[in-house]
Amino acid sequence: MHRPSRFTAVLGCLAMLAMVGCATSAGVGPVTPQQQPQARVPSGPGWVYKDGVLYHLPHYMVTRNAAVKPPAISLTYYGGPVQTTPAVYIIFWGYQTYGDRYGVQNLLTTYMGNMGGSGHNNIYTQYYQIVNGTTTHITNPTGQLLGTWNDQTNSVPLHPTDSQIAAEALRGVSHFGYNGNASYIVATPHGRSTNGFRTQWCAYHSNTFSSGKLVSYTDFPYMPDAGASCGSNIISPPSDESGIDEGVTIVGGHEQGESVTDPEPPNGWYNNSYGEIGDICAWTNIQNDPFGTYSFTSQPMFSNATHSCVHSY
Repeated sequence: MHRPSRFTAVLGCLAMLAMVGCATSAGVGPVTPQQQPQARVPSGPGWVYKDGVLYHLPHYMVTRNAAVKPPAISLTYYGGPVQTTPAVYIIFWGYQTYGDRYGVQNLLTTYMGNMGGSGHNNIYTQYYQIVNGTTTHITNPTGQLLGTWNDQTNSVPLHPTDSQIAAEALRGVSHFGYNGNASYIVATPHGRSTNGFRTQWCAYHSNTFSSGKLVSYTDFPYMPDAGASCGSNIISPPSDESGIDEGVTIVGGHEQGESVTDPEPPNGWYNNSYGEIGDICAWTNIQNDPFGTYSFTSQPMFSNATHSCVHSY
C-alpha cells in the first residue's frame, strides 16, 4: 500500500473530472449512504489511481486451504458507513459471449434474489453506523436484488485487472443508477478472471467513486473454475444447486455480508487481526441454509452478540 501525495491526487482529479469530483482537501472522512456528500477525491493508504479509475486495494476472501480459525475475538466499529438498507445489482460481464456451462447466472440471481429477509442475512442487523450522533442499524428487507445486466458492450480481458473491474462496476452504476446502499457485483465469465483467483483468493470487494460518492463493488469470478479451492463439492448440495457450484453461494454470501457491514474497508466493522464478518468464519461449519423456499450452501458469519460464527440471528 502507498499513500498518494496531495499533488498526485490533484493530478488524478484533473484527469477524471468526468468520473469523480475534486475537493480542496485531499483527505476527508468516509461518506455515509444517507448523506449527499460534496464531490471529493480520497487519498491515503491503499488508494490507487490507474487507467483513469480511482479505486481502493481489494479486501480478499481466501481459498479453503488458506483459511485460519481465529481465537475468541470481536469486530470493532471504526466510524465508517454500513449499508443500512442493503441492495444488490449484478453485472454479468460477457456471460453471453464466453459461456455459462454450470448455470452460475441463474444460481447467483436466484440466491441474491432470495437472501433478503432470511435468518442468515438477519445476522447483519446487530451491526450499525453512527452519523452525527445518530445510530442506525442495518435492516434486512426482502427483495434486495434490484437488477441484473448482461453487459456485452465491452469484451472481457483474459485476466481483468483491478482497475478494469472497478471501471466495469462504474459502468454498472451508469446502467442501474447510483445507490449508496448497494453492492455492485461484477461477475466475470468462465475462463476470464483476475490474476490470483483460485490460487490465492476466491473473490474480493472494494470501493471506487462515482461523482465523489462511494461505490461498493465485488469482483466475482466464475466459481466452478476454481473447483475445491473455492467451494465445489464441499458438502452434499441442496436440491437448489449442484456440488460443482456450491462456491457461488458460499462466496457470494461471504462477500455480500462484508459489503453490507464494511463497504469502505476497513472503516466499518473490522478486526485488525482477522478481518471482516465473513473472514473470521471462512470455510468453517458449511451448511445448507434456508432462504425462503430455497436452500443454499452457506458459511456462517460472525456474530458480535455471541462472539461466535452463526448461520442465523
